[in-house]
Amino acid sequence: MKSTQRKSGATTLKQPVVVEPRAYTRLNHFFERYQDAFFYLSIALAVLMSICMFDTKVSLSGDDCDYILSADAFWHHFTFPGFRGPLYPIILSPFIGLFGMNLIVLKSLSAVFILLSLWLTYKSFKGIIPAAVLMPSLLLASVCSFIFFYASYTYSEPLFMLTQALFVYFFSKFFLRVDNATYTLKHDWKKYLILGAFALAMGLTRSIGYAAVGAVALYFIVKGQWKNLLYTLVAVAVVFLAFQLFKKVVWPASGSAYDIRNYLAKDYYNLNGGMEDLPGFWIRLRDNSLVYLSAFLCQMLGVVRETPSNWFMPSVPRTIIIYVFYFVGMIIVARRNAPLLFTGIYVGVLNFVSFVVLQNIWAQDRLIMIYYPLILIFLLGALYFALNTKRSRRFFFVYPVVLLILFGGTLNNTRLRVGRTLPVLQQNLLLGDPLYGFTPDWQNFIKASQWIAKNAEKDAVIVSRKPSMSMVYTGRNFTGLPASLTVPADTLLYLKGDTSLVPIVADASHGAMSGEVLRYIITPIGDLTLGGKRAPVACVYTYPRQDLPLVLQDMEQQGVAYTLDLDDVVAQCRQIDVRIYDPDMMLRLLHESKINYLLLAQLRIDPTRNTGQYINNIHRYAWFISAKYPGCFETVKTFGTSEPCEILKLVQ
Repeated sequence: MKSTQRKSGATTLKQPVVVEPRAYTRLNHFFERYQDAFFYLSIALAVLMSICMFDTKVSLSGDDCDYILSADAFWHHFTFPGFRGPLYPIILSPFIGLFGMNLIVLKSLSAVFILLSLWLTYKSFKGIIPAAVLMPSLLLASVCSFIFFYASYTYSEPLFMLTQALFVYFFSKFFLRVDNATYTLKHDWKKYLILGAFALAMGLTRSIGYAAVGAVALYFIVKGQWKNLLYTLVAVAVVFLAFQLFKKVVWPASGSAYDIRNYLAKDYYNLNGGMEDLPGFWIRLRDNSLVYLSAFLCQMLGVVRETPSNWFMPSVPRTIIIYVFYFVGMIIVARRNAPLLFTGIYVGVLNFVSFVVLQNIWAQDRLIMIYYPLILIFLLGALYFALNTKRSRRFFFVYPVVLLILFGGTLNNTRLRVGRTLPVLQQNLLLGDPLYGFTPDWQNFIKASQWIAKNAEKDAVIVSRKPSMSMVYTGRNFTGLPASLTVPADTLLYLKGDTSLVPIVADASHGAMSGEVLRYIITPIGDLTLGGKRAPVACVYTYPRQDLPLVLQDMEQQGVAYTLDLDDVVAQCRQIDVRIYDPDMMLRLLHESKINYLLLAQLRIDPTRNTGQYINNIHRYAWFISAKYPGCFETVKTFGTSEPCEILKLVQ
């Protein structure tokens, strides 16, 4: 095959590099001959899957609603999106301007992003990896329900898949389709800037995207392409610095949605718990590998059955097998196919960073789903070349058998998920019930949100457990409450300053005494003892000294455990996990925030079934205030009898 010499010094081939023609089998020739037809089939299946898996409702997490609200704020107020990946709301914002918060339109964009990512993946690898690897990978991805579940949600994953596909496409064009490219910075600087721009786009969509720079760097190191490594790193630095300067000038007050300290902490939500140590990061890698590889990835591959509640069953043997296959596969493709080598490095680096950085609480299939088409390409490519040597060619029949197993398992999982989705879609779109498919707790919550949005005063401030979801379904602003509004244990000691009042700590599990005498409410997680008896909840009262004998007599007659030893209670609170609430402080916050209404929704802790347990932070907030001021709230309206949602009005 003839080559040409560029002015830049890069040696390029007139045609794409064809990998070892002698190794091609009849199976590969078949896929190669009809690869365009298979590609159109994969796109058609992907479109069909997008329709069958379409969900007109928002997710229960509310993250998708937050992206919509960030896009709305960017379009109408030019506010830089501070919620996680800012690029997605920015791209979403023109569609908000044109169509408003039309969920079907906004959700359909996710399907478009995924379809474009599949097309670019095809363009990236066509002709440089065996068609018997590329086409089955695309077909498997096109019928994977785990991918198309997110094709109708306004999460950032579909856009990340598109920016990732663009990054891989240009990397393939510049470095994988060119044999030992030796570009010069003078003539080819645009190529490196393009890579830097798409790496930035990936990072601005999901922060893990920045790790793509590390994957590229490792590939160049393995291939010994030191100039490409240097030019790429310089270009990435230039692009990143230019963006930060632009952001600083245009949005000087904007911050970052991520704080790396949260990921380095043992507890993402509690920095005071300390930073993770080396053994802790190893445990993260181990546990995340079990969840994402042996459970989520195997479900996507169809070798493990998907369950409706997405409950996963990690397996140590499956995890070890996947790791062994990965590293053996890297050895196999290292000398035989550079595009597969890059793909293996890419998915390995990004997953490794995810497994180490993310705490185990983030166990979600979407965190590995974004790499699934590339994982398929690498795994099938490694198996293809492993079975296509002189010694192993007689076992090549294993390859089509594996494909059949993967297709069978994938289609079975897809059948189960589509079987659950289609009836809901029919009710939502054809029969005009947009809330069908939500459990009663969520239906009542949304109905209450819609009613109060329509009937409350225009300037009223309404508290919601999911303010972004309430706003998306009503178009009106809602607000939330602080996750924790407590006081430290030593605050109780200030009660000893007034000698005319005597502090008493009493068991309140059977009720509390209201009025000014009630000062604090203690809810211990551990064991708090009062007078030798365990108190599930306790109240701190202050009574005038002359009333003390009568009060104590009344408590003893009612069998209420109590203590006058405030120092002992404070000492216990320092030793055990407790929450101490100040009803006056909590009421003052409502007044300062000009809050008028609270939605008390009984949203399930276990979303799959009604166990009677629900998320009660707003209920507790209202109860703590009502314990001291019983007439502080009045019920305006209640939606539902089972798992109801009450609307409370602050009247005091």
